Amino acid sequence: MIQWIISDCDGVLTDGRLYYDQEGEVLKVFNVKDGTAIKAIKALGIKFGVISGRSSKALQKRSDELGFDFCYMGVVNKAAVISELRREHQIPKNKILFVGDDVNDCSAREECGLLFAVNDATEELKEIADITLRTKGGLGVFQEVLKKIHEHQ
Repeated sequence: MIQWIISDCDGVLTDGRLYYDQEGEVLKVFNVKDGTAIKAIKALGIKFGVISGRSSKALQKRSDELGFDFCYMGVVNKAAVISELRREHQIPKNKILFVGDDVNDCSAREECGLLFAVNDATEELKEIADITLRTKGGLGVFQEVLKKIHEHQ
């Protein structure tokens, strides 16, 4: 049974595009359907968090709004962060699902029991993923993830 879901941000919770305003602030577009699905996932007692390579005020706002259990930003080695979380919370890797889209998510494979790639993920990630989702990043990925969890459990 999955106890934790860890997600990348850009390319999973968003479509991966970055928008800059006149002051150079990065803007991101999040899908409301993901918010609904993440709330449903958390209602099942599954912890949900993000490990992102980029730092973003927009992601922090989304994390606060949806009550993510954790939100790590500016991470270079995602496997190291997951390993530390596993050790700190004594959670076996077969209880963790990671959802990603790019080569910097490949390191998560060694620390997670399940690895999902969004439909428009890089080939490198798709090759090592347990499942490639039908949904592209930013288009409500976690609705499909929720469905897969119900099927898996």
